[in-house]
Amino acid sequence: MKRFILYWAAYGLIELIVYIWLFEWIGLLPLILIQVASSVFGIYMFKKLGGSFLFQLRDGRTVAPYLLDSICFAIAAFFLTIPGIVTTLCGLLLFIPFIRNRLKPKLAKWLDQKTGKHTHFYFFDM
Repeated sequence: MKRFILYWAAYGLIELIVYIWLFEWIGLLPLILIQVASSVFGIYMFKKLGGSFLFQLRDGRTVAPYLLDSICFAIAAFFLTIPGIVTTLCGLLLFIPFIRNRLKPKLAKWLDQKTGKHTHFYFFDM
């Protein structure tokens, strides 16, 4: 729990520093517009992903790499809805295929460990 509080405090401090720096660099109105636009885009991504992802998962039509891509996009949408420049940048980075391909094997391994059933989420790229 102490580590979580430490990470949360460090995140808040980093966000505050970035906000102050951007406020001095671009001003208040563009900074607010960036935050509103990223939140709207994140909510749009959640709506777009939510329907198709849940229907595909329910029908069993999701293939492993596409499932991992959908999970990465859901994480990106979550990051975009959180107000903050650092989380917005992390969310936008997840849209880059190179970064997503580097993350997918780690995500598959993490899912395999967290399920406890050892279903072996094998990662393969199409």
